[in-house]
Amino acid sequence: MAASGAEAPPARDALAAAREMHPLGAELLQPLLAMTVAPTMIEASRQRNVIPAQCEVTVDCRLLPGQGQAEAEQIIRAQLGGDGYEFEWLEAHGGTRSPLQTPLWDVVAEFVPETEPGAKAAPILVPGFTDSHWMRAAFGTVAYGFFPMRTMEAELALRLIHSADERAAVDDLELGVRFLRHAAEGIGRLRP
Repeated sequence: MAASGAEAPPARDALAAAREMHPLGAELLQPLLAMTVAPTMIEASRQRNVIPAQCEVTVDCRLLPGQGQAEAEQIIRAQLGGDGYEFEWLEAHGGTRSPLQTPLWDVVAEFVPETEPGAKAAPILVPGFTDSHWMRAAFGTVAYGFFPMRTMEAELALRLIHSADERAAVDDLELGVRFLRHAAEGIGRLRP
């Protein structure tokens, strides 16, 4: 669910256009337009015949690049109202991104048309959580999450992420290894 309340007209127009292009289009675009909030765990009474006095709900919140905890909490409290609950952050990480003017992006941009003639690398925002922020913080490095795929249909791949049947095609794994080799050689060539 988008946490910013009702979607603004440009967002609705973008979702309608995406839906017309492909049935999955709006589903992929919507979580990229605003912070998302999804209740993922709930705990109350452990006895089926006891009405609980309180309930604890754990919520997964995905922030856009540049958003932080303070902005997220303000949006959430505006949606929930001012009282009747306690609010606690279990983890807090703002949305992050890497700049594109880097040797790593250069090798990504070089690999794509070599592998798929006529194609160009394009930066995208993904609605899922990645460990990229840990890499950026720990090593002061860039991280793009680039993994080339062309064997498995994108729609199927997206639906399999974190599912009970999550998998990747062997040909896509081989393509990924080819990219990693290309990246290592390319970075070595680009750096003194």
